Amino acid sequence: MRISKNKLGLAMLNAGVESIRDLAAASGVSINTISRSNNGGTVKLSTLGRIAKALNVDPAELLEEG
Repeated sequence: MRISKNKLGLAMLNAGVESIRDLAAASGVSINTISRSNNGGTVKLSTLGRIAKALNVDPAELLEEG
């Protein structure tokens, strides 16, 4: 699964999460994993869920379309 960089950025802004480091701390996902996903890499469903939960959004809201 690929996370949309734009959607992730918007969700972080809305949640008041200022950096990938803060997101990593809140979600329990490593900075490297979040950074890799931000650069077009894929993530596991469980990882997507942890990021979405930390941002208080539905996981589907973070996915790249198409």
